[in-house]
Amino acid sequence: MTYLTLSERENLLKYKYKGGDQSYVYAYILSPWAQFCVDMTPTWVAPNLITFVGLCLPITSLILTLLYNPTLEADTQPAWLSIFTGCGIFIYQTLDNMDGKQARKTGSSSPLGMLFDHGCDAMNAVISPITVSAVYGTGWTTKLFLTYGCSTIPFFLQTWEEFYVGEMFLPVINGPSEGLLFTVATCFATSQLGSAWWHVVSVFSPN
Repeated sequence: MTYLTLSERENLLKYKYKGGDQSYVYAYILSPWAQFCVDMTPTWVAPNLITFVGLCLPITSLILTLLYNPTLEADTQPAWLSIFTGCGIFIYQTLDNMDGKQARKTGSSSPLGMLFDHGCDAMNAVISPITVSAVYGTGWTTKLFLTYGCSTIPFFLQTWEEFYVGEMFLPVINGPSEGLLFTVATCFATSQLGSAWWHVVSVFSPN
């Protein structure tokens, strides 16, 4: 087991997050929506509780996916599970945007809270690709790595950048905003079209 040194613990307590999301979708839709939800949230609700509840959603989706579609094959899981996966991702996104706002609202922002938030994000980046792959019907094949790459590589690079630059600014189009919304849309589409639709070579093909 690895423990932090005294100097590392001192630096952790001094840590201050610097960054932001430059996405227009975040600025004009996701952030106001999250703020509205925070305004409706009692002050006794801890920000870390919001973060934890958010993490429970992808875990629940993973459990249901492994129960109903353990092979991750196309058109194996029920349509409602694709909808549940999409809703879970959207709610997770909303709660992930809420926890920081709740921390500022209650004056309880802390480096450990930010560490917990990023830790849950890291876990979600590993869990959600499996449930999304089930939606796309990739199976436990090399196609699964493509879904994983879309999730884990950007997360790793952004965290790596923050480590060396000291701040994390997401670009105008990014994964946590547009990327997750796109994934939600594909989950809803799959519930109607079926996951085999994603395996068609061309939607305009006569065959």
